[in-house]
Amino acid sequence: MTSAETAGIAQSSQAFTVLIPRGLQATVDGLSPDARQELLAELFRMAALAHQERGQLPSAAPYTLRLELAGCQVSVELDPSRSRLTLAGLRRARVLA
Repeated sequence: MTSAETAGIAQSSQAFTVLIPRGLQATVDGLSPDARQELLAELFRMAALAHQERGQLPSAAPYTLRLELAGCQVSVELDPSRSRLTLAGLRRARVLA
């Protein structure tokens, strides 16, 4: 086995890291406990799923996923080449009266 093959195997078995940038941490902390728990659980669920399905993910560049979760608009950047899932944006949805 070559060192390139060994590196590929090591990277493919590496779990995805979930990153919440310092600039968004206060917004996450400001959520209600239930909303914060739901957000964090979903981020880690997405990271675990990305790890399981790594071979089916585009590997050329990071890409952004947008979803509504726990009453918030959430943007997540998924970077398969770095095995990283980053919370890129979090905004509470406005309630229309």
